[in-house]
Amino acid sequence: MKFYDFVVGIAPIRKKYAFKFFLVTIPLAALALGEVVFVILMDNSVVKVQLPVFVTVSLALAVTAIISSYILFNKLISPLRLANRSLENYIATRKILDLPVNYEDEAGQILANVQQTLTKLDTLIVEKSDMVDLLSHDLRSPVGRILSLSNMIKSEGGGEVELYSDYIINECTGLLSLLENILLILREENNEFRLEFVNLNKLIQETLSFYQFSAAEKNLKINVSIDEGIYIPIQQQLFKQAIRNILGNAIKFSPEGKSITIVGKQDDNQISLSIKDEGLGFKPSDMKKIFERFTTANKKGTHGEASTGLGLYLSKKIVEKHGGKLVAESDGEYKGASFTIVLYRLVIKKPQDKVARKREMTTVMAFRGRD
Repeated sequence: MKFYDFVVGIAPIRKKYAFKFFLVTIPLAALALGEVVFVILMDNSVVKVQLPVFVTVSLALAVTAIISSYILFNKLISPLRLANRSLENYIATRKILDLPVNYEDEAGQILANVQQTLTKLDTLIVEKSDMVDLLSHDLRSPVGRILSLSNMIKSEGGGEVELYSDYIINECTGLLSLLENILLILREENNEFRLEFVNLNKLIQETLSFYQFSAAEKNLKINVSIDEGIYIPIQQQLFKQAIRNILGNAIKFSPEGKSITIVGKQDDNQISLSIKDEGLGFKPSDMKKIFERFTTANKKGTHGEASTGLGLYLSKKIVEKHGGKLVAESDGEYKGASFTIVLYRLVIKKPQDKVARKREMTTVMAFRGRD
């Protein structure tokens, strides 16, 4: 920045970055002038005799002028390098470097804007973290307590009391689902994405236990067919939420007495996990809409369960973050729906030791981002 500080001190070019580049061209302009003089002198007999010397001197001057201009140019763009270094440092460490903001030209304005933008961004991230804490405790906990009390009232009452309790339970369940999805979106954008090997069948069984009561209420039969030996590298909390959203929808939109089929299979370097129901389905024309955030294609469940319009959007986002894709299929309304997660990663048997685990994880990471 020393050369830049020097040229900034020159009053006529203080406020214009382009004028500073003009200053860098002076050595080249001097070279051009020297060439003109050389051509003029070529008519001189003395010069003709000493032609090799003049040619050598001209080439030396040309090389010197070019190198000088290159060095000065590199020094002149030091503010841009500093701005770039500040951005890279913030991305890597979340720390803001103190940039000089007193320069008046275009490069100085860039430095000032980068400093101001990073400061505002950091403030927003802190506020976002505070919002996560607020949603996590101050809002979710009271709703959970209301839900527990409503279940108690329902178990002791009857008639209208039970009916109104169901209304409260459905609304609270929908609100909790919305809060959980919003929390997950906020957290997963900030958290590191670390993979661990998880047994797919065990993951599904844990998810099913979460919906045991909801499925029993509708007398739904859930069939599971997954190879016990399949282990997948995932961020468990995120991936489990994706499955919960899809399975929750299958239960929510299934009429009483119907079936839900869950199939997981391995094929070379990929697996597919399909959750198929016999419920409300959707129009083929709504294929893209159902994955939109706060989609307008959402509907209430068969027992009036609320729908937030966030679940499938979040599930698709999580699956894609794992390098896979989420595919939805339906033959139309009231003809059921099928949601299939396809992961383009190596699926392996459980590693026998830490060395094997590390080796396989390295291989798996090479598959990340495949289309």
